[in-house]
Amino acid sequence: MNIVSQRFIGLIAAVMIGLLPVTPAVADVTELNMLGPDRDFPRVSRSYTSMNATFSRNSVKKSVAQIRSIAIGDTKNQLVGIIGKPVSAYSDGSWNYNLALPLPQGNRLVCQYRVYFDSDEKVAGTLWRRPQCANIATGNDS
Repeated sequence: MNIVSQRFIGLIAAVMIGLLPVTPAVADVTELNMLGPDRDFPRVSRSYTSMNATFSRNSVKKSVAQIRSIAIGDTKNQLVGIIGKPVSAYSDGSWNYNLALPLPQGNRLVCQYRVYFDSDEKVAGTLWRRPQCANIATGNDS
């Protein structure tokens, strides 16, 4: 058995007997404002162009300052106080938001935002579906 196999078996054993915590909701999302377009965000589309606009994605207006005030370690109650209740929750415990962020021309961009929590149910990281939304949140307009 090589050293890699021995380490892998050791890690599995540590997880199984509870020495290492497993928090699948956090996975590799441990920063704020990461980009994750392939993270199973819900999709909304119109079947045909004359379909009523009520079938479009609903969103809640939020300011960039509100988004930037979210911090790693915030509780779920703090998060709800900052940006409100989520639209939905995923089976891994993460929350989904549809936020309308301001654009320079006075319009708004509807953005999908996913918040991941650690084993203590505190914010562990966040993802944006679209790079434009991450850029607005971080001020990275380049």
